[in-house]
Amino acid sequence: MSLTIREALKFGGLFGATVVAGEEGLDIPIKSVSVLEIADRNISHWVLKKQLYITAFYAICDNVEQQKVVIQTLIDYGGCGLVLCYVGTWVQQIDQEIIDLCNEAGFPLIQARQDVSYIEIMNPIQNLLYKENAPALEPNNETGIRNDFLNLIINEENMNVVFQQMNQRLEKRISYYDTYGKIIFSDRDDADIQKEEEYLKYNFNHVLYACSKKGYTVQSIEGKECLIVLIRSQKNLFGLFITDYDETFSEEMEEKLIHPLVVSGSLILRRKNRMADLREKAVQEYAADLLVWNFPSNERAVERGYELGLTILDKNCIVLININSIQQMTSPKVQQEIQDYVKRVLLGKIEEFMKSYNTDNWLALRSDTIILFMDNRDSKIDMKKFCGRLLGLFQGKPNLSVSVGVSNSFTEVTKMPDAYFQAFEAAVIGREHYGENKVIFYDAVYFFQKLRKMGAQDETYEVCQRFIGPVASYDEEHGTELVDTLRILLENNGNTHTAASQMYVHKNTVLQRRNKIIELLGYSPFEMPHLLNFLIVFDILKGK
Repeated sequence: MSLTIREALKFGGLFGATVVAGEEGLDIPIKSVSVLEIADRNISHWVLKKQLYITAFYAICDNVEQQKVVIQTLIDYGGCGLVLCYVGTWVQQIDQEIIDLCNEAGFPLIQARQDVSYIEIMNPIQNLLYKENAPALEPNNETGIRNDFLNLIINEENMNVVFQQMNQRLEKRISYYDTYGKIIFSDRDDADIQKEEEYLKYNFNHVLYACSKKGYTVQSIEGKECLIVLIRSQKNLFGLFITDYDETFSEEMEEKLIHPLVVSGSLILRRKNRMADLREKAVQEYAADLLVWNFPSNERAVERGYELGLTILDKNCIVLININSIQQMTSPKVQQEIQDYVKRVLLGKIEEFMKSYNTDNWLALRSDTIILFMDNRDSKIDMKKFCGRLLGLFQGKPNLSVSVGVSNSFTEVTKMPDAYFQAFEAAVIGREHYGENKVIFYDAVYFFQKLRKMGAQDETYEVCQRFIGPVASYDEEHGTELVDTLRILLENNGNTHTAASQMYVHKNTVLQRRNKIIELLGYSPFEMPHLLNFLIVFDILKGK
């Protein structure tokens, strides 16, 4: 007698499960059981007739339309039912459209108990099916390997353990790389890894082209034949794996090795990326709350950090990297390219560099700003050298410019908002006065910041206007540019040649304007004490 879904609901992990829809199909025989976590629209080539599928829809948990596409594909290609796990954790609730679709098709939709794992559902069913159809579940065939891998992925949190056990199962030493050719995991020799990384560095696009037909290619790396396989879904590339190629490779090996690894690898890296995205979002939210101090107590702030594996009690300095390019670029496409480059390439380098000084240092990315939470107690780090090397990480990328601001030291975590403001002001004011791609400490712009506050007062602004009044009035009456000339001369320490170059006029023209300014004021603004007054005046006016 064939095992049906109705019978399967009486034992194992399905005991106590709820039939949400498609009750008419409960007596369809089950021939096999598998985990389905592929989010692509085109999953038809993975669907087997009368196979019961288990999923949490975690890759598409917020996309009802995509869920409907997946279920409709299972229906169209003969799947016998779907068990939905962890409802409330991933899929918050089963949408009525999903229920209606399954009822209309008589396709059983089962909601498992919240505390039940995939393996608790699969193992009892597989044990019964094994007696009926042992050849279909041979451990060395593609389906058996794929199911083993998927069970491992679902029930093991440590991705390195997953990769290691997959390699052992296949009896192959395999390296896994991301889409930038950066190593994710390998149990191959360090020398092989170095050769592979060097090869991918210069041949990544060639590899993609060579894999475009079959999804894999055989390439010679330092005189050694290697099998390179893309880990991808229909639309997305997640990475690739490399292993040794020998005469044992055949169509049978393709079924045994490549197909399970592509499916499992895409799932692993989807999960890895999703978890990384969720953590990044949590860290960003935590940083945002710290910088406005949105906590009821110090204890709660510290506790929330511990939950994320972050410490704040030992932090006493904030370094802010303002990515000027994102603000300045008018093209959304170029902005996005810069953001992607920073996020995918630079952020990891910055984190690695920062942690080389102290492993407890951490960072957060907020739109066009990278914030470093630093431990520099007892001034163990030479911050000038540190920030200089940090700035060097941004060199060499076209259209990428930054400004780095460094706060004063603080002793209490509640002072983080003040430190953030200091670092921000240092970056912004420093960029205005000293140019881009500079490291500015708050102390260097302290007085500028205070002067700006003064300039916000109407009385102060009126005084400034009186200083330049005679020159401004002359400009208005005669259509000249004496005020701008005065400002540029002051910015260049009175150097007429440099000022002339900036204003695209002859040096003699600047000299004539300089003399006219002195005549109108009745004194030279380029000599003390008048020089200091005018420097302050123009800085205040800049802030208006």
